Amino acid sequence: MTGLPLRLATVLAALALAGCSGSTPSSQAPSVTTTVGPSDSPSASPTTSAAASPTPGSSKTGGSTFTIPTTAKGYAQALLAAWGNKNSSRLDLLANQATVQQIKDNGYPNADWTYIDCTASGETSECVFRNAHGDEVLISLVNTQLGHPTAATQALLSRTTYPSDAGAYVGAFLSAWQGGNQQRMARLGSSSVTSALKGKTVPSGYTTSVSGSTVRIEQLPAGAGPTFVFTIVSGNLGKAHAISAVSTA
Repeated sequence: MTGLPLRLATVLAALALAGCSGSTPSSQAPSVTTTVGPSDSPSASPTTSAAASPTPGSSKTGGSTFTIPTTAKGYAQALLAAWGNKNSSRLDLLANQATVQQIKDNGYPNADWTYIDCTASGETSECVFRNAHGDEVLISLVNTQLGHPTAATQALLSRTTYPSDAGAYVGAFLSAWQGGNQQRMARLGSSSVTSALKGKTVPSGYTTSVSGSTVRIEQLPAGAGPTFVFTIVSGNLGKAHAISAVSTA
């Protein structure tokens, strides 16, 4: 600074010092925000869920899968269960519309069914069940439809009846005996009556005579077998258990 006036040199030195002190410290430098795009790593594959399609021989209703039975006995039992539970959709699945209507017309009998037998003949099978009231149902099935919908083509119901006439009441009991329907026999009589007839041969032909509270059954031809004498509770005629006792003469 040689040759500059002393006062001017002093002013320049002061200005230089001021410029240095005005620099921004690194600790106060403004921050920078950078937006970065999606990562290059592959995202997870989306998860999808779908209900399994019903397999042949099954039906999905009410959140559960019902497997259609492939045997005549099982199919008939499934139909009876749907009948007892008043499950219209299941009935529509297992029986044709004529049979569904037949079932509805029959109403809702006692649902405690006992399997008797199933017989196959040609293209169909017929299954017999009896309930605790002695009602008997004959269910017809198309064999080629077993395991598939609408195999049932008939549900023929024979209900137990309770005649108001003593002679007819015993006649109904004898018909049940001839048909081997022990449930109906017990419904018309009692367990003691059916036990008393155990080992006896059911009359195939007979005459009936009524006297007061007793009904005599004499077998034909004469001497073909013993005469059966049934005791009737008159107040129970038209209802269950009117036959209270039986003896032979």
